[in-house]
Amino acid sequence: MYIYNLKINSKKISKLILAFIGIIIVGVIGFSVMSIFKAGNETENNIDSNIIEITTNEYTSFLKNAHENIDDYVGMKVKLTGYVYRMPDFNDNQFVMSRTMIMDSSSTAVVVGILSQYENAKDFKDGDWVEVTGTIVRGNYKGEMPVLQVDEIKTCDIPEDEYVYPPSENSVI
Repeated sequence: MYIYNLKINSKKISKLILAFIGIIIVGVIGFSVMSIFKAGNETENNIDSNIIEITTNEYTSFLKNAHENIDDYVGMKVKLTGYVYRMPDFNDNQFVMSRTMIMDSSSTAVVVGILSQYENAKDFKDGDWVEVTGTIVRGNYKGEMPVLQVDEIKTCDIPEDEYVYPPSENSVI
């Protein structure tokens, strides 16, 4: 028969318990801080992912659908590339975010685009190629139409596929 003599030192046990509680507290705080930073990064990524990039192939379908279904597009954030084009009766803060659309095999071309508003639009001259990011709002120019309220604009090179073509019947943006 074995007999164990166990002597309990209350000071050592209390220190051990305090150390264990301290480790748990540090772990919980560390986990919380990591969760907060991770949530912050996901929010930033979601903001960027909420921007719809309109490609050359989608350009005219986007324009057609936005004009025909303005309510579906108001509030949408988009990013697109085109050149600055102005009509004589535009305000200093207005321009058309334009592309040249080839109509048919005879190379008939027309300018197409979305009316855009930007506080410093006069800093860009007609024909400047730009990349813009903005929000679609309801506007008016000789009737109700979608307008791109520009948040960011920067000059860019002419894309390899600078021309666009009429929208296809099965394209949806």
